[in-house]
Amino acid sequence: MQVFKTSHGRDALGFLAMAVTLLLIHTLVRDHFYRSVLLQAIIFAVAATGMTLLVGFAGQISLGQNAFMAMGAYGFAYQVQKFGLHPLFALGLATLLPTVVAYAIARPILRLSGHYLALATLALGSAGYIFASRWTDVTGGLDPGILDLPKFTLVSAWGGDQFFPLAALCLMLVTGLSLVLVHSAIGRSLHAIHTSELVAACSGIQVERTKAAIFALAAGCAGLSGALYALFMRSFNASSFSIMISIELLMMVIVGSLSTVWGSLIGALLVTLLPHALEHFESAKLFVYGTIMTLVVMFMPNGLASSLYGSLRQLVTAGRKA
Repeated sequence: MQVFKTSHGRDALGFLAMAVTLLLIHTLVRDHFYRSVLLQAIIFAVAATGMTLLVGFAGQISLGQNAFMAMGAYGFAYQVQKFGLHPLFALGLATLLPTVVAYAIARPILRLSGHYLALATLALGSAGYIFASRWTDVTGGLDPGILDLPKFTLVSAWGGDQFFPLAALCLMLVTGLSLVLVHSAIGRSLHAIHTSELVAACSGIQVERTKAAIFALAAGCAGLSGALYALFMRSFNASSFSIMISIELLMMVIVGSLSTVWGSLIGALLVTLLPHALEHFESAKLFVYGTIMTLVVMFMPNGLASSLYGSLRQLVTAGRKA
């Protein structure tokens, strides 16, 4: 059918394939270790998807996503432990908090660009880690941190693992929203801003408002990811939200793809799996990370997902001609 030859059709098929894959994982993967690793990949993919919109489509580099993840995690934990809110309500409010904070600070911070913006958001991420480490009355600091969050159970009669469907649903919602935005007028505005902010402004696009909105959306995705992380781990401390989290998220986006939402899923899976694959080579981790980043930037500038899709498309085309 003609519709499936369009990018809309491909994304619709991709979304359906993702839903089927998540269902198969939930049904077939029973080993606790592999299930936990895949859950971590899903959780970080939520934040990486938002960062793809910010970095890949809007062209705004951020190294402060760890601060928004910390807001989501501690906001969720505080609401559940202190106020006794249901985890689903706490999850929504924990997503809203970093979204509002990010929108409030977006306009002044996004006046910067390039490495100045990267340094400013790096300072934001560092400040977030310091707050999480020192504000012990709320966060518990580095020791003991947050302990003994309740296990997520939506319906007690169901039994089994009910957190995986929740995490998978959150990823699908974030991915679906991102795909809708990319194919809308907002997505075209982001592309114009990425190409040239001056030309975009001359075309009637409200550059500052659009950048602030996408910055807030990326922060909300990070906050949701942090809240899911808190619910998954149930016990954590400030070290879980160091600046390395922001660097890993950026690596997920760059390795995956800067030009498609699907790249963040592939990047999140690869970057989550790498530490486990290299657990016996601790001293080589940074070298491997750096090598992968260098190879991707040099030979796959559009990211791994885009390059693999392009190669597959060429093979299919060549097969049809043959």
